Amino acid sequence: MAGGAQKYNPYTPDAGARPPALVGRDRELEHLQSIITQLGAGGTERHLLITGLRGVGKTVILNEFENVCAEAGWPAESKEVARDSSVAVLVGRSASRALRQLSLRAKVTDRLRQAMRVLTSFEVTLPGDIRFKLGVDPLAGQADSGDLADDLRDVLVSVGEAAAEAGVGFALVLNELHNLPARDYEALIIALHRAKQKTLPVSFVAAGLPLIPALTGEAKTYAERMFVRAPLGALPDTAACVALADPARLQKVRWDDDALTLAVKYTEGYPYFLQEVGRWAWRQRDGDRITRPDVEAAIPLAEAELDESFFEVRLGRLNATQRAYVQAMAELGDGPVSSFEIAQRLGRKPTAVTKVRDALIREAIIYAPARGELAFTVPHCARFVRRRYG
Repeated sequence: MAGGAQKYNPYTPDAGARPPALVGRDRELEHLQSIITQLGAGGTERHLLITGLRGVGKTVILNEFENVCAEAGWPAESKEVARDSSVAVLVGRSASRALRQLSLRAKVTDRLRQAMRVLTSFEVTLPGDIRFKLGVDPLAGQADSGDLADDLRDVLVSVGEAAAEAGVGFALVLNELHNLPARDYEALIIALHRAKQKTLPVSFVAAGLPLIPALTGEAKTYAERMFVRAPLGALPDTAACVALADPARLQKVRWDDDALTLAVKYTEGYPYFLQEVGRWAWRQRDGDRITRPDVEAAIPLAEAELDESFFEVRLGRLNATQRAYVQAMAELGDGPVSSFEIAQRLGRKPTAVTKVRDALIREAIIYAPARGELAFTVPHCARFVRRRYG
């Protein structure tokens, strides 16, 4: 590749990696800053729920919030919710880390010590032998009742009070929130509601698949008023072009207009796909221009990479019955499809395939955007299924 050996490839198709040009997410980033500003000044701000399909940049936004918190001196660390996660452990570990950071920054006050004692009391309710080793005695009657909502409330309130005294806030940041059991989610919302009633600087920012808003509404009737929903989707064409063109321009490499048009058309503006196509187009270029032929050569290479590293890792573990179900979905089209029509295509009654559908939803392969409809949680997944299994 002439003229390009000294340049590095600026595109980052890695899970959660910040793209070199973070565009099209201004509203979400502004809300993150508003959380710090409002709570830091003693005001209130709604929590943030970021939803979207795989690869739209949810984790990137969470990482940006960690950076915003760090700049403001707030202790914050994103935790990933696994399928077997306990909200008690997730909150406990986040609170423990926050209190340790607060204790290192300033003198241990009575309020901070009390928060540490409350969290030590909370240990008795946790599964297994999880210990935070805060070096203080438990505070009897606080966070030790065994009632999850009450105990989480005690923890969040005590940590929020300690943070407020230190002039900062406490941010609970959770990724893959859809994996949290409904009972745990309801208890967390109750606890967050109490912290908000006391005007404490406690913030909750979470991300997950599009089924989260429905879970939030089911958890508590007031929950929807506590959150700002931020559904992330594909980037508009203009932003998608910027996401591709700006990183190259910084290295004095120019995208031709028709090359950008083709790349955006193929990716439909999905951030992860943009980065993958950009990475391969960069490799095809000869000199300081990325042309339409470069993109034409890059697309099958990017597609092969996506098939193996993005799609197959999620669908490759399906059994034969589940695979037949997703094949029937894919044959019906790229967007949301009727669950009734899927059953018809399989030659079965809808009730006969309910267990298969529910298993695929639990595995986060598909979700229900509306009653009676199903869609894949990964963009372009129907295309992949038709390519690989059709």
